[in-house]
Amino acid sequence: MVEPVEPIKRAHEAEPVKKVRLNFKDSRLSEGDQFQVSYFAKVLQKAVEEAKKIPEVRTDKVELIKQKIADGSYEPDLDALARILQKAGLKG
Repeated sequence: MVEPVEPIKRAHEAEPVKKVRLNFKDSRLSEGDQFQVSYFAKVLQKAVEEAKKIPEVRTDKVELIKQKIADGSYEPDLDALARILQKAGLKG
């Protein structure tokens, strides 16, 4: 025989939730607790710092292409461009 399930209490019958204040003095952490940053996190932080030093726009490349366009000597690699667009999901 299966035992009957207790009926679910209605919202007005439920007990109110007690608010709890977190007191760091009462928490499990003590003054002597420490944490260590992993080697990977340190390397990642260094990589991010170095990446921030690189400018978003490489003005030297932009100026070179502008100059080639102006004098008519710019010949883009259309096959490479097509491959890049295809990898990006653009199909013609």
